[in-house]
Amino acid sequence: MKLVNFEQSIDNRILKRGLDYFEQGHVVSLKTKDKMKYKARVEGSEVYTVEISLDINDVIVECYCDCPYDLGEFCKHEAAVLFALKNEKTLGEPAVVVENDLKRVLAEQNKDELVRILLEIADDYPDIEKRLLFKFANNEDEITASKKLIREYINNAKRNGFIDWRHVDSALQGAEMTLKKAHEKIELGDSETAVLLAIEVLTPVVKMIQYCDDSNGGVSFIMNLAISTIEQAVSTALENLDEKEQKKLFEVILKEALKKQYDGWSDWRFELLNVCKIFSHKKDLRKKLEKQLEMLEQKAGTSWSEEYEKTQVKLLQFEIIEKCDGPSAAEKFVYKNIKISDFREKAITRALENSDYEKVLELSISGEEVDKSYRGLVHKWKEYRYQAFECLGDIENQRELANELLFNNEYSYYAKLKELYKQDEWTEVLYRIIESFEKERYQSSVYIEILKEEKLTKQIIEYCKKHKSLIIDLYPYLMESYFEEANDLFINYIELSAEGTSDRRGYRNVCKLIKTYKKAFGTIHSHKLIAQLNQKYQKRPAFIDELGEIR
Repeated sequence: MKLVNFEQSIDNRILKRGLDYFEQGHVVSLKTKDKMKYKARVEGSEVYTVEISLDINDVIVECYCDCPYDLGEFCKHEAAVLFALKNEKTLGEPAVVVENDLKRVLAEQNKDELVRILLEIADDYPDIEKRLLFKFANNEDEITASKKLIREYINNAKRNGFIDWRHVDSALQGAEMTLKKAHEKIELGDSETAVLLAIEVLTPVVKMIQYCDDSNGGVSFIMNLAISTIEQAVSTALENLDEKEQKKLFEVILKEALKKQYDGWSDWRFELLNVCKIFSHKKDLRKKLEKQLEMLEQKAGTSWSEEYEKTQVKLLQFEIIEKCDGPSAAEKFVYKNIKISDFREKAITRALENSDYEKVLELSISGEEVDKSYRGLVHKWKEYRYQAFECLGDIENQRELANELLFNNEYSYYAKLKELYKQDEWTEVLYRIIESFEKERYQSSVYIEILKEEKLTKQIIEYCKKHKSLIIDLYPYLMESYFEEANDLFINYIELSAEGTSDRRGYRNVCKLIKTYKKAFGTIHSHKLIAQLNQKYQKRPAFIDELGEIR
């Protein structure tokens, strides 16, 4: 991706957080020796290092941050530095000015002086003292210190018992620091402490949802990061853990997953249970996990959310069987639960892999009947059925089903349908399709797409007469054959829009239409229209002002 438009390649939530960090001055240094490799420091819950490499065309070749975030390609610190770098490249001057090289200055001080400086800073900034004490806590105190730190940051961010969206990131700084330490423990091979630290994050953060505005997704981000940290710690060290250590970690994670706080937030519960699945090669741990899954299934009722939870239980049971008992046992489990759509889809995809197209048809047709109340699922089974007809070379059934899907607002099947006919057959088929669409009370967007594809300008102009606003999108298809009619329709739509407007925002919208009209039909036509509107709306000075801005 290019630096000039890097925003298009980064998740909007990360992008927004990165922009906030940049604008709030969290990028405290940005240095380069060759205008291609850049190194930056970003202040967050810790000070993180970001490294960015560009080529001669300002294409981003590499982007790295040493923060623990691993749920996407870019983190907010990288986004903040990219904003700073783009700003520097655009304005031609440094976006971040650092008067002194801090590393060099500190290196020149002796130990006693450094201790004095740190104590002085800690005295002025209590937050720094907390961070330092946490950073260098003894192993025995780490869990206790983490718990205290997480809660302190959360409590300090509260205002009248509530945390608004602007203070959510501040509230979560203790959790971020704890997860950073957990990642350090993973690198040191201390998976047990890493898991315990990440577990400490979960309870206070999930409870935050009840008294914070998480519209920026900060809580979800930390919860997902904590669970992924637990999974990473377990996966990395599993082979080096003895039976006793495996059992201890399993029970800690299972206990967390079963806490009442996850009622209503079952996705996180099942992500934790999914980590427990890693231990299922141990018969006693597998038995314990499966027992808890059965209890969760029995506990669930019949509401939509509870049915969803039952499905998640079944999927976990399937994955355990597939992992431990092999494909034959897994297949039996699939067919035992075939009425659940996820398992029906597994059976269909396996049948496709095995070229058993008759089985695909059988499963798809029965699925359409079982799930007839669920339009999306019925559509999915029809698409699988079409795939089977394709593989079987069944042209007649392909035609019938493609036509049905087309009239269910699936334009992608238009091209498929067209390919199933010879050129001399298609004209008659197309006529029948158009006629059928025109008999419907409301024509779908598919009808318009077909008219555009086949350049049926007569039908397009008639459709625009009935639906005047569509002239804005469809006029390009009419310019050659119906220039005057399209011109009249466009003017008529602009006049109708002007009549229904009485405020400046509305006038600006009308003027945007006029600008589009000008590009389409030329300056002479647009000036004539503007003159008419000026004459008609002399008593609306705001509208006259906006019309005068059109160039």
